[in-house]
Amino acid sequence: MIIIHNQLTDIFPLSKEKFKIQIWIKKDYAKEVHLLYDDRYDMQNLKIEGMEHEVTVYDYNVYSVIIKPKTKRLGYKFIIKDYNDKIFYYKQEGIATEDELYFGHFHFPYVNESDIFLKPEYVEDLIVYEIFPDRFYKSPNYSVNKEFEPWDYKKWDKKGSEVFLGGNLRGIIEKIDYFKELGINAIYLTPIYKSTTSHRYNVDDYYNVDPILGTNEDFKELVNVMHKNDIKVIIDMVFNHSGTNFYAFQDLIKNGEKSKYSEWYNVYSYPINTKQINYETFATNVREMPKLNTSNNEVQDFIINVLKYWINEFEVDGIRFDVANELDKNLLRRIRKEIKSINKEILLIGEVMHRSENFLLGDMFDGVMNYYSWEIFIKYLLGRKGAKETANNLSEYRLRINPLIFSCQLNLIGSHDTPRVYTLLGNKALTRLATVFNLTYQGIPMIYYGDEILMEGHQDPDCRRGMIWDKERWDNDILWLYKRLIKLKKNINALKSDNVKEGYINDVFYFKREANDEFVYVFINANKDSKLINLFDLRLIGKEIYYFSKQKTEYNPFANVSICVGGNDFEIIIASKNLNELLL
Repeated sequence: MIIIHNQLTDIFPLSKEKFKIQIWIKKDYAKEVHLLYDDRYDMQNLKIEGMEHEVTVYDYNVYSVIIKPKTKRLGYKFIIKDYNDKIFYYKQEGIATEDELYFGHFHFPYVNESDIFLKPEYVEDLIVYEIFPDRFYKSPNYSVNKEFEPWDYKKWDKKGSEVFLGGNLRGIIEKIDYFKELGINAIYLTPIYKSTTSHRYNVDDYYNVDPILGTNEDFKELVNVMHKNDIKVIIDMVFNHSGTNFYAFQDLIKNGEKSKYSEWYNVYSYPINTKQINYETFATNVREMPKLNTSNNEVQDFIINVLKYWINEFEVDGIRFDVANELDKNLLRRIRKEIKSINKEILLIGEVMHRSENFLLGDMFDGVMNYYSWEIFIKYLLGRKGAKETANNLSEYRLRINPLIFSCQLNLIGSHDTPRVYTLLGNKALTRLATVFNLTYQGIPMIYYGDEILMEGHQDPDCRRGMIWDKERWDNDILWLYKRLIKLKKNINALKSDNVKEGYINDVFYFKREANDEFVYVFINANKDSKLINLFDLRLIGKEIYYFSKQKTEYNPFANVSICVGGNDFEIIIASKNLNELLL
């Protein structure tokens, strides 16, 4: 197709008064692109806005414009001039040389409240630290009658779920100074509820903290301490499946088809047999995780009540939903409506480990764990894709999603479900590049505990080793980089904006982010040899430019700069009229 405009993925109401509209046109086809628009009932005196070339993706130039219609009803079409100076229109039925039919233009019939995505106000500043509670820190100030493995345990000669190291909530509270020194302002805790495993994704009691970790009062104190130190708390909720000791499943085992919970699960035959696994489970025959029927109204009511309990009783700031892509979408819409009515600033994050456009329409989650963008970028780091293809793939995915929603993606380079980034990439230089991408690309950076000190670990459960607290074993270069990038993220407005463009120069991947008169270029060179970057940008003229890696500031009188980026290295340049006020 020569021209593409999809009304699901190419028009986004940013507010009741403002829209972003984009159109994809084959390269070397359009000389000029304009948007014609007005109230859809009054298309006689159309306004015209020039559309700017935003980015090139594969064989398409993407043009975009932000408009402010006079009413909440919008009708629009595109007028295009090709390189032969021929003018034509692009409307619902496609390319047209004449413009006369009322029904020809595109419609956004009316901007309702539900069309507007309200991004939590604090998202731009958020830096999340993921904690696997059993493996973070074992405080001696909380004891329990249980035998634990040594903290440095990594033999894995028995199932990882059966290995308990003894980390507890009190231990997390006691590391508040570590969080503050690192600079993070949110913690995400994997499940803390009563369970039979150390990962606790097979929940037996949704209303109580596992006694091995602490008490509900301990968790309340944890939240209070974090809040007093301006750190938000995100908890992990597991509703795709329960544990086998969950009261509903136990009733099903006892009473079979006569159980009042018989519709809560998908059972193939009775009686329930946990050895033969004659019921649907998480993944493939994971016996201890029977899958809940989240289309059932009673199950949905139970889930909503659990969420309200943790939000009202403990004032948590966000929820991460495990296996979110398998939950009933009507449930997810209910959750958004009911939970946001309690607190519109609650952050709702889904675990979706693939492309997520259908979960990011603004009616379910605020964002997802952005595994897909990381999957694209890691191929560049490993030499499987070049900078051009990387820029194209990242742009194509980002542009399909409302930019306000994309800013709520939880960006990650590792988690409790993946090998450690250092182990996966195989060297420290590439790990530094991954860290730069994670902490500067559009979205919410998420740091998996221990990555900031270069912890190692293969696939689960090895990626869940006990946090290293012996500073002699820390990689201080990586830790220093994390602290500097976190500080940069907090102080540079351009690194909080929705205005992003990916690109490539001399097989070096880069992206640009800008806000008002301040902008940032992040260059990441995954090649083994150095690359010269000749950057031309008229907005560079007369700017103070800070070079992050070189730690120097220069006045730039020209529209271009030349940068040499070393092999497996990076550079970040920040242009602003007043860099002295920025704490770099």
